[in-house]
Amino acid sequence: MYHEYKDTANSYFLKGNPISVIAVYNQAGKIKPVYIGLTDLYGNVCKAKIDGVKYTKEGNGYTTYCCVYTNGYRQQQINLTFYIKQHLWVLEN
Repeated sequence: MYHEYKDTANSYFLKGNPISVIAVYNQAGKIKPVYIGLTDLYGNVCKAKIDGVKYTKEGNGYTTYCCVYTNGYRQQQINLTFYIKQHLWVLEN
């Protein structure tokens, strides 16, 4: 799924669904996602703690994080992308 993002001069299409993320920054300015807000089938927002980041991939204007979180008794893997210029986190499908 692609979402359109518009600023004053340009229009962009970003891959994924926008998502709420709580992140921390170190002294060098590197970002690390800590919590995500997921919406369940009933529209309730559930907070999930990210257990770790397996790897990151930097691209032109974005960084993708391969993250692991625990859902019940299972660990699940998700990909989060942070678009730097747009200050936007998206959950990749």
